[in-house]
Amino acid sequence: MPKKIGLNTKAEEAKAKKEEAKKGKEAAEKKQKEDQEWREAGEGAKTKAQAKKDEQEKKRQEAAAKKAEAKKLAEEEEAQLAASSKKTPSKSAGAKVTSHQLRTQKEAEKQAAAEAAKKREAEAKRMVTEDDYVQAVDVENMNREEDTVEARSVEAALSALAVGEGTPEDRHPERRARAAYAAYSERMIAELKVEKPGLKQSQYKDMVWKLWQKAPENPLLRPPTS
Repeated sequence: MPKKIGLNTKAEEAKAKKEEAKKGKEAAEKKQKEDQEWREAGEGAKTKAQAKKDEQEKKRQEAAAKKAEAKKLAEEEEAQLAASSKKTPSKSAGAKVTSHQLRTQKEAEKQAAAEAAKKREAEAKRMVTEDDYVQAVDVENMNREEDTVEARSVEAALSALAVGEGTPEDRHPERRARAAYAAYSERMIAELKVEKPGLKQSQYKDMVWKLWQKAPENPLLRPPTS
């Protein structure tokens, strides 16, 4: 009789967890539907950033739902394994279970539990990887856009400063300014990374460009030779 009570408890726990996962999934779907209804009701056109944020949240919720589903399936498998392990094989009256049979049964249970654990771990890693990948791609794209804007700003500034500075004795001030800035930038970025670690590359470039405006190495700041 105690064994039957234990089996019922396991089954009830599995059923309760399944119901909890189902309720969480239904709540997420309900929220998503309500948000869609508000948008369609004329709440206003969303900005590109907000739309992107909503898309990320949607993907995060989908990944969380998949992870919860995988966890639920794994728990159900464990409950089934536990229930089956408690069932003894039918035997004729007076037959005894040998030590070899017990050893074989324990090894089979251990192997089944290990396989279930591996499956859970692989599923969890896959879900986390999908979620992290979405965020990593967004961050990388934003950094690339910032670096592109920074590079264009420096390029335009150097070109503007160099306009009208050429003389017969100095026909390529722009090239000289670019070369000087490249050497200065490389040296200063290395120093700033030591003094102020943890910043983005575009932030270091912005700091170097501001320092360059007053740097004695800047050939465009030198007075013209008479």
